[in-house]
Amino acid sequence: MAATLMALAAPYFKKNAAVLDPFCGTGTMLIEREIASSARLYYGVDIFGEAIEKAKINTRLAGISKKTEFITRDFMDFVHEYKFDEIITNMPFVTEGKNEKEIEGIYRGFFEKAENLLEKEGVIILYSRNPEFVKKYGKAFDTVSEFEISKYENSRLFILKN
Repeated sequence: MAATLMALAAPYFKKNAAVLDPFCGTGTMLIEREIASSARLYYGVDIFGEAIEKAKINTRLAGISKKTEFITRDFMDFVHEYKFDEIITNMPFVTEGKNEKEIEGIYRGFFEKAENLLEKEGVIILYSRNPEFVKKYGKAFDTVSEFEISKYENSRLFILKN
């Protein structure tokens, strides 16, 4: 899935980009971003330390560990000294551990933080199973493209610019 998403998003990638994945999990989106088109550096954030440890292994195996940084932290508490050219992510969705109200809060917080972390003319490449939250909270960004990925899961890939 990540390879398909990055192939669709490739025309919107920035050259020599600094790329952030705020919910990186095991690093799949960052790896597939590199395979689709090389970036200058990658930064992955995830609240789950076990996922970050697996992301470090995966990026090492993919050959991009030297230009990848990871931090175990809640994205809502994340701060950084410089801005990113791209934010790519597979947004959290309703599961046994999270209900719709919690997910909506994550979207609200994500878009508030993204405004401060994204360079002017930066791009957000966002896979979502809650497109209604993207439209509700992502109003500060222009939707450049929207791809329907699955009707069954109500999933979409959004390309947003500030």
